[in-house]
Amino acid sequence: MVERLASGRHQLSREEVAAHQRQRLFKALAAVMTTNGYSNTTVDDVIKEAKVSRATFYQHFESKQDLFMAGYARMQRHVIDAIRTVPTTGTPMQNFAVMLDRYLGFIALDPSTARLYLLEVYAAGPEAMRRRVELQQEFVAGVAQIFGARNDADRFACQALVAAISTLVINTLTGGDADAVVALRTPILEYTERVMGSAPSPHA
Repeated sequence: MVERLASGRHQLSREEVAAHQRQRLFKALAAVMTTNGYSNTTVDDVIKEAKVSRATFYQHFESKQDLFMAGYARMQRHVIDAIRTVPTTGTPMQNFAVMLDRYLGFIALDPSTARLYLLEVYAAGPEAMRRRVELQQEFVAGVAQIFGARNDADRFACQALVAAISTLVINTLTGGDADAVVALRTPILEYTERVMGSAPSPHA
């Protein structure tokens, strides 16, 4: 159950209260949709789980879709920030390993929420799918930079690699096992070494 603020006086500012309410709504959405799926979840379900009023919900979000997209944007920012801060001083494989560790680690921190935004996105409509494509292309761009992709064939190899990683993660998340997500690291790195090991260094 989502934790609510204690009744009565507290020291939080209006902005802090609003942020807390939004966080409760995000957590409630994840909890309800993990059980019901996107299509079968209603605003009433989320309100009940979050223990907020209908008026509070609509102060923050216009609809279930709006709440879902806001939550997806939060996850997207975290993943992209991790991808963009990969070091560039190691070998391509070393740098890719750092990126992969950060991505898998983020997913493993909260597999149920990650599952929500990686699987239920397919039911959330065209805008959600567009955002998913944007996120995947950010990942592709990061991989392309690491391996020094120089032509269409190089970039296609990066895109195929990211698509494979995405599929493996999504399939693993169906079991909701964080350890299984982290365990993907070794086989993905071994596969990447075979596929991308001959890629030119970006510093060459």
